[in-house]
Amino acid sequence: MATPLPVHTALAVAFIILMSTPLNADGQWSRYRGVTLGDSVATVVGRLEIAEPTIKVLYERPFLVQELTWRPHRFISGVVVTADPLSELVLTFMDGRLVRMTATYDRDRTEGLRDADFIELLGAAYGRPRLESRPNGLVRAEPRRTIASWGDDDALVQLWSEQQPRRVGQTITSSGDIALQTALADGRIAEREAAPQREIARQAAAAAALKEREQKTRLANIANFKP
Repeated sequence: MATPLPVHTALAVAFIILMSTPLNADGQWSRYRGVTLGDSVATVVGRLEIAEPTIKVLYERPFLVQELTWRPHRFISGVVVTADPLSELVLTFMDGRLVRMTATYDRDRTEGLRDADFIELLGAAYGRPRLESRPNGLVRAEPRRTIASWGDDDALVQLWSEQQPRRVGQTITSSGDIALQTALADGRIAEREAAPQREIARQAAAAAALKEREQKTRLANIANFKP
């Protein structure tokens, strides 16, 4: 009878297997969990088998920016399928095409793992990182710290960590992420510029609805009034 693996070893093995799925056979870094940067919304929904997708519209101008959150199935009829370290995957689309994927890992599945552990585990999928953090004992104050990164001119993978709350994840972006950042910034500007006009329109619509309601009440009272 085979000796069972220790719990921490089994989790590490599962972590390697599940996190090795992003790497394509051709060595690119643009693919993760069966979806690829540049895929359409419909393609992503189909490949992730999302029955009822909730697609959030972040901005409509100057470009359509949408966001979809996917969480892996952990249970089937009350039975655990696999110890998936992925907590959620946020997919961002610009004009209907996937330009960013942000994977956040479950805290329990990453408890106790150090930067070197993550780099080694992801290295099984991505190879040697092109950038690796070198801890110097100083406490950094930035909200998100880059641990390591991989990629080429077409796609970039960044392994990161946050302290409050404690989270570890990776972000996969395309060369179009600069365009996405510009679109998000322009969208925020457009929202601010359009806000006063929207408020004027809202107030006008509310005043018109009140006037219509008052007129209906007046006519009803005239019809039913008996001196």
